[in-house]
Amino acid sequence: PTETNGDLLGYYIYYQVVGTTDTSRAEAGPNDATYIISGLRPATEYVITLTAYTEGGESERSGEVLVQTLSGVPSAPLSVTAEGQAPDTVVVTWQIPTETNGDLLGYYIYYQVVGSTDTSRAEAGPDQTTYSISGLRPATEYVITLTAYTEGGESERSGEVLVRTLSGVPSTPLSVTASGGAPDAILVTWEPPTETNG
Repeated sequence: PTETNGDLLGYYIYYQVVGTTDTSRAEAGPNDATYIISGLRPATEYVITLTAYTEGGESERSGEVLVQTLSGVPSAPLSVTAEGQAPDTVVVTWQIPTETNGDLLGYYIYYQVVGSTDTSRAEAGPDQTTYSISGLRPATEYVITLTAYTEGGESERSGEVLVRTLSGVPSTPLSVTASGGAPDAILVTWEPPTETNG
């Protein structure tokens, strides 16, 4: 303030979520010119006003300042399930996180063959709650986890879901030969297919 009218004892910082009437107050010392208000909700707009006070009382409130907190990390997607849809496809479904902490930008679907360390990632949009992963191996068990993300970052992974792709058609048997071994019989030989897919 330009005039303190006594010893300045400090400042009161008033803040509330825009559109609500519940006001909170923080206190700063007389020599402070900055203050960090913590414990706020992510991606939320607040109204801030400031007063100075002495033993004689509190000043009028300053003009309102509007400010929005940054996006936070969302909670993990819920109720993740997966089902084998075809020999090379599984369908994953989920529910949106309970806390988005900002504008949800999308989901990452992580999948890998059970026992493998090679993880692949697919991406789904923020309005999706179902995603088909294709190009998988037939009759193979996969581990699937999901995350949600905002500008604030990526959530923790959901719980693991195990799913098996459906069996597929085997490849053609190899080296097929036939020979007449008797007047009433033929001997057929072959090598098994390189891919059984089941």
